[in-house]
Formats: sequence, structure tokens, C-alpha cells
Amino acid sequence: MLVMLAYDTPEQRHQTFLRKEFERIGGTRVQYSMYLFNGEPHECERVIRYMQRVAKGIPGDIRLFPMEESTWDAQVVITECLETTRRVAELKEFVKVW
Repeated sequence: MLVMLAYDTPEQRHQTFLRKEFERIGGTRVQYSMYLFNGEPHECERVIRYMQRVAKGIPGDIRLFPMEESTWDAQVVITECLETTRRVAELKEFVKVW
């Protein structure tokens, strides 16, 4: 199961805070303000509950999208920055999920 975090907040400090918290629990960056967590259903539920608490009171548009991996795999990528994709793949071996 996957959980995608997407946000549009006016203040840089809130963007940084959301990014760091989601990455700290095992999320990886997909785009500038879009992150993805991959885990078992119970881990995804825990991530959703945690991020709801973290994001409470932050102004802007903050969304969590729980989805099956088949939904993510069915996406249509029109253009993609290959440099970012390679960088994420290179760093993947250093990411530990708690």
C-alpha cells in the first residue's frame, strides 16, 4: 500500500517541516511538493495518523492519498526529470524505514 503526500503551503518553513517529517518516517520525494510512502497497510495507517497531527494548524492545501500500488503503477507520466529519478534511486539504499 502507498500513501502520497502533496502540499501547497504559502510559507517555506511549513514546506520544509512537512518534507522533513514525511522523509523522517520513510517517505521519498517524487516531485517538488509530492512525496510517497510505501509500506504495509498498518504502517500506512500509522503514517496517515501521524501526518494528520503534524499538519494540523498549517495553512494551505495539504493532502494525503492512500492508494494501492496498482494505482500508482497505472499513472501516466508525460515528462520526467531523469536526474531526480536517478538521485532518488541512488539514495534509496541509505533510507531506513522504522
